[in-house]
Amino acid sequence: MKNVGSVIYTETENGISAEWVFSENANVTRGTGIGIRLTELNLKKRFEGEYEIVYSDINGIKSPNLKLTISFEMSHYKLRWSTNEKTKDIGIENDTKLSAGWIQIDEDAIW
Repeated sequence: MKNVGSVIYTETENGISAEWVFSENANVTRGTGIGIRLTELNLKKRFEGEYEIVYSDINGIKSPNLKLTISFEMSHYKLRWSTNEKTKDIGIENDTKLSAGWIQIDEDAIW
């Protein structure tokens, strides 16, 4: 069984906030995240850039600080974490939110 997840990012004054859900071996967890923008704001593609982000689950267990890179390519966004190059999201922007989903191909977890 593949592990799958989904996240919705919303702009904040200093970066982004996240709401996520992840299914691993049929166990579903969810949580939130806060990302601080590290690069200058792109006024045309507002989510594009680099962030330092921390995710936490509903029990308050936090991930390590992660570097999230969001880039826009042709018609969609690509998302990548610097600690795990194998896990990537693909996302679309809709109503000032960035929605993304991913499949975890290997067993290396981000946190």
